[in-house]
Amino acid sequence: MFAVDTLGRVDEALAESKSVDPAEALRLATADPVRARVLAQRALRAARRAGDPDGESVADRALGLVARELHDAARALRHLRRAIAVADRAGLAVRRAEAQMSLAFVLDEAGNPAEALRELDTALAALSGLGAARARMQRAIILDRLGRSAEALDGYTGSLAVFRRTGDRLWQARALSNRGIFHAYRGAIRQAYADLRAAEELHTELGQPHAVAQVRHNLGFAAARAGDVPTALRFYDLADEYFARAGRPPTALIDRGELLLRARLLAEARQVTRAALETATAGRMALYEAHARLMLAEIALATGDRAAAGDLSAAATRAFVRQGRPGWAALARYCALRAADPGPAAVRLAGRIADQLTDAGWPAAALDARLYVARLAAGRPAAAAALRQVRATGRRGPAELRARAWHAEALLRADAGDRAGARRALRAGIDVLDRYRAALGATELRSLASSYAVDLAASGLRLALSAGRPKPVLWWAERCRAASLRTPPTRPPDEAALAADLAELRHVVAAVDEHAGEPARVAGLLRQQRALEDRVRRRSWHATGAGGPTDGTGDLTELSTVLGDATLVELVELDGSLIAVVVTGNRYHWQDLGPAGAVTDELEALRFALVRVVRRHGSPASLRAAEAAARHAIQRLDRAVFDPVRHRLGTGPLVVVPVGALHALPWAFLPTCQGRPVTVAPSAAVWLTARRPAAAPPTGRPVLVAGPGLAHAEDEVCELAGHLASADVYVGAAATVDRVVRSLPGAPLAHLATHGRFRADNPMFSYLRLADGRLTVYDLEGLARPPATVVLSACESGLSAVRPGEELMGLTAALLGTGTGDVLASVLPVHDGTAPRLMLHLHRLLAEGVGPAGALSRAQAELGVHPDGPLDAAAVTAAAVVCFGAGWT
Repeated sequence: MFAVDTLGRVDEALAESKSVDPAEALRLATADPVRARVLAQRALRAARRAGDPDGESVADRALGLVARELHDAARALRHLRRAIAVADRAGLAVRRAEAQMSLAFVLDEAGNPAEALRELDTALAALSGLGAARARMQRAIILDRLGRSAEALDGYTGSLAVFRRTGDRLWQARALSNRGIFHAYRGAIRQAYADLRAAEELHTELGQPHAVAQVRHNLGFAAARAGDVPTALRFYDLADEYFARAGRPPTALIDRGELLLRARLLAEARQVTRAALETATAGRMALYEAHARLMLAEIALATGDRAAAGDLSAAATRAFVRQGRPGWAALARYCALRAADPGPAAVRLAGRIADQLTDAGWPAAALDARLYVARLAAGRPAAAAALRQVRATGRRGPAELRARAWHAEALLRADAGDRAGARRALRAGIDVLDRYRAALGATELRSLASSYAVDLAASGLRLALSAGRPKPVLWWAERCRAASLRTPPTRPPDEAALAADLAELRHVVAAVDEHAGEPARVAGLLRQQRALEDRVRRRSWHATGAGGPTDGTGDLTELSTVLGDATLVELVELDGSLIAVVVTGNRYHWQDLGPAGAVTDELEALRFALVRVVRRHGSPASLRAAEAAARHAIQRLDRAVFDPVRHRLGTGPLVVVPVGALHALPWAFLPTCQGRPVTVAPSAAVWLTARRPAAAPPTGRPVLVAGPGLAHAEDEVCELAGHLASADVYVGAAATVDRVVRSLPGAPLAHLATHGRFRADNPMFSYLRLADGRLTVYDLEGLARPPATVVLSACESGLSAVRPGEELMGLTAALLGTGTGDVLASVLPVHDGTAPRLMLHLHRLLAEGVGPAGALSRAQAELGVHPDGPLDAAAVTAAAVVCFGAGWT
């Protein structure tokens, strides 16, 4: 956030002035610092030639403020101290005091708040009236940063009264902006918005684009404090349109990094905060340098790098203590505490830090610290005391705080033996987070927001398991599972701009391929591609959802009826163990399957071996070894997942709801899955939704697409067209993104034989390659009415990134989330020669009325997928295709 100092602002017309008046350079310092520097240097030379100490002092002050705007605190301090010295020698008391006011602001940013206050106190002795009011507002900014809240508020409000009385609209705007930040920090969001909106209006009327950008950033800061991520990002991006030209201040970068961290966009948060640290360090702005180190420590902690978190938070603590900022020091100490192994004194230390954070006005961090105390002191009186404090103080504010309060309430009720009350509290907490998630429009933000609900759902699962009741176990497993897929994504406010960016991105990516032999050209195009991808993501984050209450699980009461003779197996990971919930007939069961890590290890071994087989990497002997390793892993996985529940599986179709890495398992290879239709779903609720009849039957025609560079794609599509009446066929140059996207809505079937890629680094840019570029997840999310069934004949098109809460991101997840009933896609690389044969078998069976899961199972059997059959590239290609969604008809 931006505190506004005592700088002047001017109309853009002043930038064209040829005057060497130092006051003009002073007024221009932040509106156009580069132009102001030229004018101030000219004014300084003229003043020295004329022996004019007044002009010399003002010019040096202007140069100091210009340096501050350009993030060079050391140069700013040199100029401002020289301005004071010149005024002092000439006996210019008011000029000296004005320069001291500017010096104080830079001193504070340089990490010397005590010296800054001394300079201001000296300046106040020489000022009166309007000048004194300006100095008091400056002093309030520093007091606010030191945690002296009451004094700071008095300073802001008292100065504002003077500015209003004297009709000083510019200083009214500055005071309102600073007071708005004050309110935002303390959670008074309505007051913050009122002050900041008024400041924005005044600065706009006064024609001060730099100040308007700062206030808009501050509006984003207030929205972030309220937990409104899309609005915060919109304001930050609006302000950044100006900052990108003028130079991004470290405080703007730190605020954005903090918001990205809260949204769990950790890689992006780290990148932005590192840029802030570099800018602050280069400019010797110690205040922001310490802030950036603390942010990097929190990001390191969130990514599991406790060693880095400890080092960074210790450095930040030392800096804040040195600067006399106790509230910030408490935040840094809390980060260091969580990064270290908890010792015998950790409970007492965490409690003391929680008190300090409360006193400093950090409610979210204070509640978090008390929950940390409760976890460390489980079963002891200190835990109950901490939970009661969380319950008492967390009922207001952003969703994250309210959910924590309900979690504390649940733990207290469970300790008291009130299991029913504990369940109600946990449900209330998750309801809060459901409403928060529903207010986010972007799939990426929704999926990451689910991490906040994981702890509550885990507590609910523990309660259900301890009671031995399988239905509640399934209910809690579903409560925060794949929740983002239950609500279709919404589009950002400027959808036309998003579409233009996606079109430009396709053009740039195509140019990369076209100029593959020109390294310098390709390097530039790749930089442009990264910039465009960043812009697309940022636009998508601006989308807002409908909000309001949501049904967290769907109506699971109809599950057994809809299953019929099928069996559902939902896998859950809790406290390192893998648990299976089995629903068959009208019966529910749960079973502990053992350590989850063992299953994950076997899956990694299997995928590694199968990729070698299908790509034929290595000598014949090494390929035989890979085949043997794959067979061994298949048997071990089958036993680990299904042996403990085999007697409950029946002989009918299977619906499997995987967990974690098991979303990438080629289930057809497991002996238990042989000869039976297998459907893989992100959650039982998503499967039930996919099974329900569509609101309107398909109205379009089948769509068949062949992408470029795939040897058998055109032959595959043309042969399929002979089996499907009236299909829309796109091959060669006709298979463009625009044509395909326009044909997909309402289609009963879409078959896309293309090269594809799952982007693990950024799943929303996973793509299918068409004639003019990439069809991405963003394009699929824009479909008003997706096809009923989609077949993706492309390598690894069925892979998804798996976030906390079993949130999936990728091509398959996007289609299911927008309403496609079934997606048949591969979770492994495919052998181009085998894929067309599999697809012809599959479509023949689909045309005969066999459901997708059944058709796939039979087509795989016809191509030799069997436990005792060959395990070669053809078998791997066939078994790698998975039916996601509804399954059979």
